[in-house]
Amino acid sequence: MRRFLACIFLCSLALVARAQSVHWEGSPDDPSEVQLVFEDCAPDGDPRLPPIADVTMTLIGNSSQTSIINGSFSRSTVLNYSVRSRRPGTNLQIPAFTVQTNKGSKMVSGFTGGAARVVSDSTVNSRLTPSSTEVWAGEVFSITYVLDAARRSFSQLASVVDWNAAPLVVEDWNKPEPTEATINGEARLNITYRARGYAKSSGTITLNSANQLVNIATGSVGFGLFQQQRLEQLSVSSKRSDIIVKPLPSPAPAGFSGAVGQFKLISKVIPNNAAVGEPVTWTLELTGTGNWPDLAGLPQREVSKDFQVVQPQAKRQPVDGKLFDAVLSEDVVLVPTRPGTYTLNPVSFVYFDPAAGEYKTLGTSRAEVTITAAPAPTPGGATRFQIGNPDTAPIPSTEIAAPKADVKPPAPPATIPREPLAGSASAPVPMPLIRLLTLLGVPVVLGIFFWAWLALARAKQTDPVRRRREARQRLVSTLARLKTASPAERSALLLAWQHDAAILWEIDHAAPPSEAFPEETWSLLWKESDRALYRADTELPGDWIERAETAIAGKRVPGFSPASAFRPRNLAPFLMLAVAIWNAPTLRGEDPIVAYRRGDFAGAEKTWAAEVAKTPTNPIARHNLSLALAQQDHWDLALAQATAALVQDPSNHLVRWQFALSAEKAGFIPAPLAAFPRPGPLQSLARLASPGAWQQWLLGAVAGIVVAFGIFLFSAYRGSSKLRWWLGVTLLVLGVLGAGSACVAIHTYGETANADAVVVWRGSVLRSIPTEADTTQKSTTLAAGSVAIVDRSFFGWVRLNFENGQTGWVRKDDVVGLWK
Repeated sequence: MRRFLACIFLCSLALVARAQSVHWEGSPDDPSEVQLVFEDCAPDGDPRLPPIADVTMTLIGNSSQTSIINGSFSRSTVLNYSVRSRRPGTNLQIPAFTVQTNKGSKMVSGFTGGAARVVSDSTVNSRLTPSSTEVWAGEVFSITYVLDAARRSFSQLASVVDWNAAPLVVEDWNKPEPTEATINGEARLNITYRARGYAKSSGTITLNSANQLVNIATGSVGFGLFQQQRLEQLSVSSKRSDIIVKPLPSPAPAGFSGAVGQFKLISKVIPNNAAVGEPVTWTLELTGTGNWPDLAGLPQREVSKDFQVVQPQAKRQPVDGKLFDAVLSEDVVLVPTRPGTYTLNPVSFVYFDPAAGEYKTLGTSRAEVTITAAPAPTPGGATRFQIGNPDTAPIPSTEIAAPKADVKPPAPPATIPREPLAGSASAPVPMPLIRLLTLLGVPVVLGIFFWAWLALARAKQTDPVRRRREARQRLVSTLARLKTASPAERSALLLAWQHDAAILWEIDHAAPPSEAFPEETWSLLWKESDRALYRADTELPGDWIERAETAIAGKRVPGFSPASAFRPRNLAPFLMLAVAIWNAPTLRGEDPIVAYRRGDFAGAEKTWAAEVAKTPTNPIARHNLSLALAQQDHWDLALAQATAALVQDPSNHLVRWQFALSAEKAGFIPAPLAAFPRPGPLQSLARLASPGAWQQWLLGAVAGIVVAFGIFLFSAYRGSSKLRWWLGVTLLVLGVLGAGSACVAIHTYGETANADAVVVWRGSVLRSIPTEADTTQKSTTLAAGSVAIVDRSFFGWVRLNFENGQTGWVRKDDVVGLWK
């Protein structure tokens, strides 16, 4: 019987055990399409295809296939790609690469075949152009992206503009501006995006290409009444252009803090006449267009020591949400302590004007403040009143008068001998100086030897030629194995030979051409190995291994030099560690709590936002981020983060306080949580724990109910006892109460208890399709504070599913995830 079961088990394994593989196939219907086939596995995310010169590959669909052949079960996933090129006569050659699957990393062999379909610039093209090719460092300039398409071929945009602006600092693209024009008798559609940016440092910058997916009509399918357009999705890339960034003139004048642009400085003092103890507000306001992200703040001001100064954090308010247009204001409250006439000195602000090409200084005028003596106190001394009850009689002050004579504490008693010590002890005898120095030198010498051993090991580890030496050793081993390898093993060995040959010659390319090798012998060996790998029915020449061994013998690699251990990077790595530790606060950023308490709310916001992005289920980071946003008057976004903190940690009274305050200041509140600021019985129960914690309580309660019934069943079969009966009743009652409380609490949270829940933090537009270019689609306004479930995402858009069944698309930036 055991043998029979073992045979059945082995047969089952044989039926399901198949090797997973990934390979390319040509499309049977269209030579300009290829298929990436995953056999008995599935892709883990979107595959990262290797770059191919002058060729664009776009994913156009996928399918799954299941087959049973001779009792063998297999399942395949097929990804279809369209191949397009702007150069006629381009043959498709895809190099080998590695792809991630649900079964691990798989090697995809190279592929040659098919023909790329030519898409001319007259059909669709794009341009990314700066307003000037020569700018100053820090100068704000305009950037224009234009998608130019033939009107007869254009269908719609399939994605937003994907552009990596680094190293520039840029603001978001504005809304697309579609225009139509007729050029050479052909109607063309231009969709223009505009933005601004600046470069922090001087030099020549090559702008990265901007990419955008576009649906293009390439013909029609069907006939008669059933005829319809055939749409293809193309990835359009703009050409790269250069910008020359000039350094600012040197030397910079005193007081220059890096501001570049056009600015205005205004000073106000209110009032000019006050009494001692009455506050005087001195306001500085800086406005204009410039590199605001690099501006630290307003210039320092000097006042007389006769004033007590209250200086809050400066407030920066962008103009119409623009990054490079802002108003920076700072109100300093001066409380005079002595009467007199005081002069508030002028304040100067130095900046560089890129239009004039020179440094300029803005200055404010002097201001005089007259301070008079404080009003005389009321006769009879100070009195105290009970606040909020005007009918209450004044209560005389009960302050104790200061003593008329100095009162000193009693002197301590004079010192006397204390108690004797118990037991005995032995003190070490001092050693002679020579012996002491000898013993001190032993650990020093041992430390030097240990240091030398570590330096030698580090030198071997950091030796730049080590990879080449190891590659040469592997090449010798690979050639030895090729002599006895079977045809099935030869392909993998040739790929390993090519990989190590590229490392040996320091060629940084995934699939280098044969011309990359400087020696003709190696170039010929590479060509022959390529033919054997990727050309059908082609074998290696008979003398290939012998010529490869000769080539390796002639290729010498420098050996390891023990003297390299004395290089600074190997001899004293602790110095580099010390430098890293010294620079660690700059690299890691300041502690956000320290920055918050110092008034740097923007810096604290940035650090906490990064922490929330890394760990979105951290209610402390959510709460602190809400505080930093609230300090900058961003109450709408502060409420969104406070909402996430509330549903994640509702039992924290500080979190509940911030949620209620943010809702009051923002003027709206998410509907499922509207009753939480003034809770009733249900909300008081629900806020004892988060929805996730209540779910765990529910699981525990159900488990308790099941155990209670198990006890009753056991008693029914084996006989009852009072102990088991009371234990079963107790577990049943507690389980029912716990399960009921958990269900009620989870229901009270509503949609916020869903892991995909989001809250809309600003008024937006709910669209039928994820694009802003199509103005004919149906849309509706979306109020801030709305709560919905995200069920789909697409290139910076998310689809919201509301409680009433309504669905629609909004920008991802308009919502804040409560759990993700």
